[in-house]
Amino acid sequence: MLTQQVLVERMREWAVRVTPQRLAIAEVILNSTDHPTVQQIYERVKGHFPSMTLATIYSTLGVLQKSGLIQELPFQKMSRYEPNMEPHVNLVCIECENVIDAEASHDVQDVVLGLREKIAGSSDFEVAWQRVDFYGLCPRCAAAKRRGELSEV
Repeated sequence: MLTQQVLVERMREWAVRVTPQRLAIAEVILNSTDHPTVQQIYERVKGHFPSMTLATIYSTLGVLQKSGLIQELPFQKMSRYEPNMEPHVNLVCIECENVIDAEASHDVQDVVLGLREKIAGSSDFEVAWQRVDFYGLCPRCAAAKRRGELSEV
């Protein structure tokens, strides 16, 4: 979890103008583990900034993304925002659509980095970033399915 001071320093390193609204939005994303959607970000900040608009959130997301602090994860229904810029694997639930990071280990990181380097080294493609997703059921949805509360996927 990033402290507000560290977050301000990182934003300034990337030449991001720090405003209370931008700071609140960045805190929500960078300290989340659930890869929030725009609507979730809005819900989490509107208590502190009731007059905040979705336009402010979208523009801040663009600035944070361009500065390399977050990454957009586009999905079919909506985008989510990734605070973990290290090579890793996302676990995507096909029922509730939650996205979580797989258990962080050096082995997984090494595999993702190795694949990235292999692709970059064997082609003329300059890799900017990578995304590795595994789709299935989260523990909560898998348990609901076992109890017969979910239809077959």
